[in-house]
Amino acid sequence: MKKIINIADSYKICFLLLLFLMPAYVSGIPAVRASFFVRQITVMILLTLGVSLELIGGTFDLAFAAQISFSALMAMVCMMNGCPLWLVCIMICVINAALGCLKGVLLVGLLMPSIIFTLALQAILTNFSAGIAPNSGIVLKELQSIYRERMGMGGEILLVLLGIVAAFLFLEFTYYGKYSRMLGENLSLAKESGLKCMQISIIVHLFASLFFSSAAILLMLQTGSSNASLGENYLYRVLTAAFLGNVGPFGGRGKVSGMIAGAVIMVLLIATLTGKGYLNRWETILEGLIILVALWAQRKKK
Repeated sequence: MKKIINIADSYKICFLLLLFLMPAYVSGIPAVRASFFVRQITVMILLTLGVSLELIGGTFDLAFAAQISFSALMAMVCMMNGCPLWLVCIMICVINAALGCLKGVLLVGLLMPSIIFTLALQAILTNFSAGIAPNSGIVLKELQSIYRERMGMGGEILLVLLGIVAAFLFLEFTYYGKYSRMLGENLSLAKESGLKCMQISIIVHLFASLFFSSAAILLMLQTGSSNASLGENYLYRVLTAAFLGNVGPFGGRGKVSGMIAGAVIMVLLIATLTGKGYLNRWETILEGLIILVALWAQRKKK
């Protein structure tokens, strides 16, 4: 007998949670301005889309947060030495693309376990970043002025909408997006079926790197600074958002609608906990519980 609640439709539950949390947010529990909320939700959606695409393709990525910190920090170092903003933005994209290619090649070509490899990559990038910048990081306040004058909330919202459309089209209408699910479900079977597994893996990670690059650029412009821990707070938040959106932790499953719902719920939950003064105490506990439940549910299903 089929379960009354199908796990594959759990993004609907996420939507109900969203409706439940929204009044609490709007009623003023968290005293956060709309602009701050927009900044948080745009970064969360971009990162959740990128991480979810990797998860669907079978990569449990623990390095993405260190990746955006490293790329933004390298860009700031170059800006301090006279590089223009447009060039450092390209540099961020190139760094993330190179790391994406590395993940795609090693995870499929050499069959490295994604959790172990990305954990090692996280340690390398974090320590390298800490070695090239002071503890306080690098601050260029003029970036915030550039952000307000040239981008603002409207630009962020447009960027996220384009990202959502691109992710949907990639998953539903491209060869690489469609068959990335097969890689995530059963890599051995995908190879036996004659799929271009290496090529698919590289393209998926390259596409995901665009979302990581966009988030890194936004964080750099919003804060006017960068340091070795710029993306640290997003690691478990984004993984939790992806699992709330019913993206399978072991690959093959996930919809863009669920990714968005999961990201929005996480931002509202964090805002509510912040307003109540419980953020430091409860956020990590809730994130850990959600991740454990998602892993258990997927294993039970298999």
